Amino acid sequence: MTQQPCPYPKDRLDPARTTGLVLCGMGGPDGPAAVEPFLLNLFGDAMIFPLRKPFGPLLGRFIAKVRTPNVRKRYLAISPDGCTPQLGTTLRQAEDLARRLGERGLPTVPGMAMRYWHPYPEATFTELEAKGAEQYLVVPMYPQYSCATNGATLGFVLEGLRRIAPGRPVHVVPEWHLQPGFIAALAAPVIATLTAWAESGADPAACALVYVAHSLPQKMIDGGDPYLTQTTATVDAVHAQAGGRLAALGYGDWLARLPGGDRPLLAFQSRVGPIKWLGPEIVAEVKRLAAAGCRQLHVQPVSFTCEHIETLMELDIELREDAEKAGIERYQRGAALNLDETWLRSMAADLADRAFGEEVAAHG
Repeated sequence: MTQQPCPYPKDRLDPARTTGLVLCGMGGPDGPAAVEPFLLNLFGDAMIFPLRKPFGPLLGRFIAKVRTPNVRKRYLAISPDGCTPQLGTTLRQAEDLARRLGERGLPTVPGMAMRYWHPYPEATFTELEAKGAEQYLVVPMYPQYSCATNGATLGFVLEGLRRIAPGRPVHVVPEWHLQPGFIAALAAPVIATLTAWAESGADPAACALVYVAHSLPQKMIDGGDPYLTQTTATVDAVHAQAGGRLAALGYGDWLARLPGGDRPLLAFQSRVGPIKWLGPEIVAEVKRLAAAGCRQLHVQPVSFTCEHIETLMELDIELREDAEKAGIERYQRGAALNLDETWLRSMAADLADRAFGEEVAAHG
């Protein structure tokens, strides 16, 4: 069965009414004690482990229990309080976007709602209702749509909205994988690294660029989930922008001789459990490049809007160690979006256009 984005509500919002902006995602633990219940919620979801009952839920609970001690240590390694930085960054992103929308004459109050741990949608919508929200703009913090991420999260969030504020106008932006500011923000660190390498006279055969995305069970892609198609489109757009800039600087031929230069290399991270996931897996891809002579490597994540355990631990610590053991001498990783000015400015304009109409965005 094909798994395409649902026909989410796209009410045209009223510029004169107060809008509740809700950024949403899977979430993460807000302290060491939250790791186990967060993992139980995550791995207990059939969208994460698409196996028939009772095997899926049983496997999910087993994996959550087994992984909890190590995951708790990993969160403490990236944050003294064991809290995912995703929560604080997402709230600041919502506050920044709400401010920018307000400057366009669109009164907006910010909030965030998560799927597998606090803050849950009911609490968020209750808070925003108390702050005067009369309509809602809901945006997932996963640029590329998947039924396992955006789909599961948006369904959960909209259920919460129906319980707390039934009948409120709501505009959902289910995916934004080609949003111009998003593409430009991802291209910037790629351009900076490749330009520096080319200017230094580095041998392109000894350098490599790899884009990395969060993996997904292959079964979902085979069933028609658009995640891989949209992720590939994101990478192609970023790479085209980077390639255009390198060519304008006179380094087009240099880029063409770089592994991942003429044809972008895409690998995947964070697969879990004994099922087939999207590949190639990032560690295996880095080892392959190192064996082929790569000594300088730039890894650019394309799935994440903020730093969290997948970037700060999996890429910055674990993948770096694997790369160096394999022979990579210089390892670099492009940042997630976080509070990138280019992305936030462009995203605010795009949201104003989508939810309120072009005439509103034009006056910003």
